[in-house]
Amino acid sequence: MDRLTREVREEYRHFINVVYAFLRYKHDGAVDSERIYRSMQLLSDDDRELLIEQPATRVIKIIHALMANQRFINVMLSSLSGQVINTDDEADDPMSPASTKKQFNDARSSEDIILDDMRQIVRNSPFCRIPSEIPDSDILPTEDPSVLARNMDWVRTTLRQFVRDWSNEGMEERNQSFTPLLESLQRNVPITNADQPPRVLCPGCGLGRLPYEVLELGYASQGNEISFFMLIGSYFATNFFDGKSAYRIYPYCLATSNRVKHDDQLYMCPIPDAFPAKKDKKRDFSMCTGDFNEVYGTGEHQFDAILTCFFLDTAKNPISYIRTCAKSIREGGLWANIGPLLYHYADFGHKSVELSWEELRPIIAIWFKLVKEEWREANYTSNKRSMMRTQYKCIYFEGIRNNEKVFGQSNVF
Repeated sequence: MDRLTREVREEYRHFINVVYAFLRYKHDGAVDSERIYRSMQLLSDDDRELLIEQPATRVIKIIHALMANQRFINVMLSSLSGQVINTDDEADDPMSPASTKKQFNDARSSEDIILDDMRQIVRNSPFCRIPSEIPDSDILPTEDPSVLARNMDWVRTTLRQFVRDWSNEGMEERNQSFTPLLESLQRNVPITNADQPPRVLCPGCGLGRLPYEVLELGYASQGNEISFFMLIGSYFATNFFDGKSAYRIYPYCLATSNRVKHDDQLYMCPIPDAFPAKKDKKRDFSMCTGDFNEVYGTGEHQFDAILTCFFLDTAKNPISYIRTCAKSIREGGLWANIGPLLYHYADFGHKSVELSWEELRPIIAIWFKLVKEEWREANYTSNKRSMMRTQYKCIYFEGIRNNEKVFGQSNVF
């Protein structure tokens, strides 16, 4: 990979690490499972007698949930390469202690298989495909423990994101965030010609549910996402959720704190609740990979509306996002936004500018007439059964693009 440019090399390395993290999910979960078991074993015999369930039985159920999640992940990854990713042998009862322990211990020694699967995926992925001339010896994951830990957190986040975007369980959250955006779209940019519907962009769209809902209303819809974790998930959801397969995931199986009921962490969530791959392929729906500013910052792509949900605070420089939105929306078009200002890069040592709503509002007003502005409460990937749920106070606004030309230039960092 040394012959590649630094930018391309870093992108390939990151994609390799993302795929590796997905493949290693249950092994990472094994560490937490072992911690749970060892901690419970510290209890006295008298204390253990008071428990609803003995530690070994509990941990076996957690392992079963981890394996179920890994099977779902493997199916998702198989959609990238078109080839079946190795899964656990399910010939035996997966809930029996002997079978579960054997499968899990066998998997713990399968690093070579994981690396083979990883290389197969990254060489055949529909995005960020690594060229055949790069040898297998160069396709290796990072050994940096901080990167590995961060990526494993993202895998768990992706599972929770599937709950938010593609399950009945997530409907409450989607109604909090998506409904006002979609109602604003229909009110401000109505469809007058079904054969030439307005074009709508949804940047930072995660697993793709918002652009799918836009499509369902009859609009031409494009999603944009930069995270490989989200791109892999959205590719699977929008291309393979066809109603023929139902999946069951355990998104909270390692969440031991803030439980009301003993089995809350083993909640099984069926997905999906909608089937985008089953719809008419002739409709105008697309996903665009890449950084929002880099892809749309030239103004070449013109949209009738942009809908942003929990997006503004993903910018290192939010002013650059405002400029890009202004460049990308036609005069009279709509920008509707909902979300907090929990700036993603503020606490990670990255270069980041964190502006208040008081500072952002007049900048937005240069290019948009703010016709609606209010505060709304919304959750994001929260566990409905948990004793702790984070609720955001979100700024919601609707802006109509005026005729002011975009001036100035934002630094990208």
